[in-house]
Amino acid sequence: MIDSRSILTDEDIHFVADLSRRAGRLAAEMRATIDVRHKTGPNDLVTCADIALSEMIVKELSARFPDDQLISEEAAPGEPTPNGRSWLIDPIDGTDNYVRNDTQYAVMIGLLVNGSAEFGCVYNPPDDYCYYGGIKFGVYKKYGQLPPDLVKRDYPVDLTKPVRLMMGWRDRRKNPWIKELPDIDWLESGSVGIKVAKVINDEADVFVHLAGKLKLWDTAGPVAVALGAGLEVGTMKEDELSFPLPEIVHGTVVIIGRPGSLEWTRRTLVAPVEH
Repeated sequence: MIDSRSILTDEDIHFVADLSRRAGRLAAEMRATIDVRHKTGPNDLVTCADIALSEMIVKELSARFPDDQLISEEAAPGEPTPNGRSWLIDPIDGTDNYVRNDTQYAVMIGLLVNGSAEFGCVYNPPDDYCYYGGIKFGVYKKYGQLPPDLVKRDYPVDLTKPVRLMMGWRDRRKNPWIKELPDIDWLESGSVGIKVAKVINDEADVFVHLAGKLKLWDTAGPVAVALGAGLEVGTMKEDELSFPLPEIVHGTVVIIGRPGSLEWTRRTLVAPVEH
């Protein structure tokens, strides 16, 4: 068993949580003057704020954890390190939401240790809340200037109907049959980290990504938080989610939700795909 303090000290945890909040405040400050560019296509946006936050987070994490690998969406990845530790950074997850100036974006930082999501931090600047922790640390929510609270949730044994499902618009567009399924309440959300927060807050039940194109920086932080909060994380076949570095794409369906979500998703969504 890994001693949690051999992964991160309390001081390390507070440093990363504070770093995410400082980065998020910078994003909010830059919002009025951002320039918007396209990376791989018209639906793949990047702004000067994405770049600035990436540089800030990479610089400070590198100084704090000089022996760890750093991988940011907006920078060339650092070299793998012998200790098996990799920080995955999405400086603004939900850039299109950020550009539209809505609340559904987040600063996300995750720590993988030998391919396992051990620690994550998700900070939502507009509403000023931060979830951070992992399965060996517990998960805490810090709202504004209030002290952090340990997340304690007793989830119902069964998913009740209608199931409150979150799925990206691209998945819904490419799989129109999903809209015909009964007993589903569709919920809108942006960042993967915000989706996890909605499940923890009992605002949603499950998030499913069908396309198999989620990047590891989209999931490392949120998955660590989800596991620490007692949520299920997996795929259509596996009861866990692997992080296949040096590959940066999961290449599989990703399911994150309340207990019972894996079984419900496999039963409800897989059969129509096969016909």
